[in-house]
Amino acid sequence: MNDRVVDFQRKFAEIATDCQKFCFMTRAKELQEEACNRLDELYNEAHALKLDLIYQKDEDAANAMLSFENTMTALRDELKMWIALKEDDPGSAWDYLVNAQRDARTALQVHTVGEHLIGYIQHLDILEHVLFPSQMFMSVGIIVTEAICSICGEEYGECDHIKGKAYMGEQCVRIINEVAQLEEVSIVDNPANKHCRIVSFSDGGVTRDFLTWRVIKKDTDSVVAPDEPVSA
Repeated sequence: MNDRVVDFQRKFAEIATDCQKFCFMTRAKELQEEACNRLDELYNEAHALKLDLIYQKDEDAANAMLSFENTMTALRDELKMWIALKEDDPGSAWDYLVNAQRDARTALQVHTVGEHLIGYIQHLDILEHVLFPSQMFMSVGIIVTEAICSICGEEYGECDHIKGKAYMGEQCVRIINEVAQLEEVSIVDNPANKHCRIVSFSDGGVTRDFLTWRVIKKDTDSVVAPDEPVSA
């Protein structure tokens, strides 16, 4: 492996280990925020190194740095999840957790330096089921008429790039540009995108937030304060 990547890996391991000490509900919020700032600074350093490696056309090293980038954003988003829970903002906490899960899996997928993340991904999945109630998700069925490759801009499937694989520091994704029609909308247990969740529901003439169970609307659709009692 590139010597500069090896040196960065040592620095990353030290800072990441230190920051993980704050991934608990009882850790001080200000220390969790400091850990987020440290990870942001390290991310900027990693990104600059990746750009230099791309310039040098060292694809393996650039892909390794992409893995480190995603690992750092995953850890940072876990920390932000804990902070959001302390701030009584479970909706944002859920989004941070889902982002952390996504980025950790990307880091594992794009380079072998992310192989150690299998246990961390399992840790995030456990947090999902321990910290949050079971969610109801939405999924759509569509007929795609145009999708392009994020790497080359050509029609996806006509080029040699594979979705999910890294190419010179960038993960290939399939970009949907045009759909013919929406075929269905379904409620599912395992969606492709966990951000697409049902956020509220009707209950006895009021609307409740799915995560907090707080009343957010009366049956007259007037918005009420989160802790305001609803008259019969």
